[in-house]
Amino acid sequence: MKHSKIRVVLVDDELRALNRMKLLLGNFPEIEISGQFHEPQESIDFILRDEPDIVFLDIEMAGKTGLDIAIEIQRNNLETRTIYCTAHEHYAIKAIKTNAFDYLLKPIGIDDLKATINRFKAQSHSGLSKRELEIIRLLAEGKNSKAIGEQLFISRHTVDTYRRKILQKTNCKNSAELITFASKNNIV
Repeated sequence: MKHSKIRVVLVDDELRALNRMKLLLGNFPEIEISGQFHEPQESIDFILRDEPDIVFLDIEMAGKTGLDIAIEIQRNNLETRTIYCTAHEHYAIKAIKTNAFDYLLKPIGIDDLKATINRFKAQSHSGLSKRELEIIRLLAEGKNSKAIGEQLFISRHTVDTYRRKILQKTNCKNSAELITFASKNNIV
C-alpha cells in the first residue's frame, strides 16, 4: 500500500448497489473511495491511471464484466486487489482464476466486509508474500514442513527457509507465536 489510507474504486452498473457499498465503506475511516463507476470501460481507464489498493467489482455488467476488468488489472501488472461483489455464486471459480482477493455475495453484510478489510490490512502491513501467507495457513492447519513441501511441490528445506524468513518478518520466536500472530491479524 503506497498511501496511509486504503484507496478503493467501486464498479457496479447498478446505482443502488454502488450507493449501498459507499454507505457500508463509510463505516471504515481507513477507507478512501477514489472513484466509483457504473460504466466498466471508464473504470478501467481510471484504475490503470490511479492504481488503487482495492477494486470492488460487480461481475455481471453491460459491456465488460468484472472478470474482464480483473484480467485487465493483471495484464498491466498492478498491485491492485480485486474483491468481487455479486449476487451470483457460479462465478466463484472464474473469480479465483483472476486472483481475486475475496468474493462477497450480495446483499453484503457489514461483518463480511469488515472481515475482508481486516484481512487486507493484515496482509498489506505484514509485508508477507503470497507464498509466505500460504505457508502460514498450512502451518495453522497443523502441517509440518515435509507435508507443506509435498503439497506445494517444493522441498522441505525450502519450506524451512520460508519459515525462518516469516519468523523474521513477523518478529515471532516460534511457530506457535506465529500462529497466534496470524490469527490476531486475520491472516488465517
